[in-house]
Amino acid sequence: MAFWLRPAQEEREYFAALIRRLATRFDAPRFEPHVTLYAGAMEEAHAAEVVRGLAALSTLTLEVEGVACAEEYTKTLFVQFRASDEAARLSAEIAEAANREAGYRFDPHLSLIYQPMARAGREELRRTIEVPFTSVRFDAVEAIVSPARVTKRAEVEAWRVIRL
Repeated sequence: MAFWLRPAQEEREYFAALIRRLATRFDAPRFEPHVTLYAGAMEEAHAAEVVRGLAALSTLTLEVEGVACAEEYTKTLFVQFRASDEAARLSAEIAEAANREAGYRFDPHLSLIYQPMARAGREELRRTIEVPFTSVRFDAVEAIVSPARVTKRAEVEAWRVIRL
């Protein structure tokens, strides 16, 4: 199970279009823009309860640090955000609701592509991406059926939003 912080409309549209363009260009899976608040085991019914409890979430803003890349599949290319006490607290609340100790390390980032790439290719791509925002607003939390660790395209394409 994963819990996603979803960007507000304007930012969501921008990032969704960028993710689609990169997915088409590199034959990578498409996915919705998000910041993962928590990933770990939880029953679907309980996850739905947790999301309902967060329904009154007011807009949360994260400051953009920049675009980065890594070898990890889910961090091929991503927007890194500065640490936020409010987002970290939200992540911890979800982990607590999952009855989990601090095993999940919250790292506020929004991935732009999931695709194995050589380091030089990732770095070159990173240099071409300019995010037009200094901060990004988030206004919703969703629960997603997903393995705790995503390592391949089929797992991304199998993601499913838990309907409340």
